[in-house]
Amino acid sequence: MLHTLEQLIQKINAMHDMAVLAHRKRYQNADGSFDKAMVKHDLDQIRAMAGEILHDTENPEEIEWN
Repeated sequence: MLHTLEQLIQKINAMHDMAVLAHRKRYQNADGSFDKAMVKHDLDQIRAMAGEILHDTENPEEIEWN
């Protein structure tokens, strides 16, 4: 499926928001402890979304410019 530019912007913004939240979870405790499984899960979700963008490989000449 080819994403529109607006869809790409929305996905990238969602990835950014998820990364900020994962960063906050990672550094929320002064002693450096954090839930590694939860942060790994968050990072895996971000990577999956990036993969969707990466594999969005239809012919660029067929892009609908809305």
